[in-house]
Amino acid sequence: MSDSLIVNVRKILVKDGNVLEVEMSQQFIDRLRTYFGLSSDQPLEDSHVKGYVLRAVDAAVSKAESGINENEDRPQGNIA
Repeated sequence: MSDSLIVNVRKILVKDGNVLEVEMSQQFIDRLRTYFGLSSDQPLEDSHVKGYVLRAVDAAVSKAESGINENEDRPQGNIA
């Protein structure tokens, strides 16, 4: 069985009433278990999945914004 195959789909209700649908490979599930320090007999809760996704998105946005801010500090176009 390949690690990239979808083995689980979670549909998680979020605060605004929308649903966060997360397709998870075994590799992603293993990463979540490691991240949260869960053993194989401990349940992987929706709150774990949601928390991980929110932190990952927040980190990606922060990284993108810092790249934008760095580019704003650089001169644009030809300076003659």
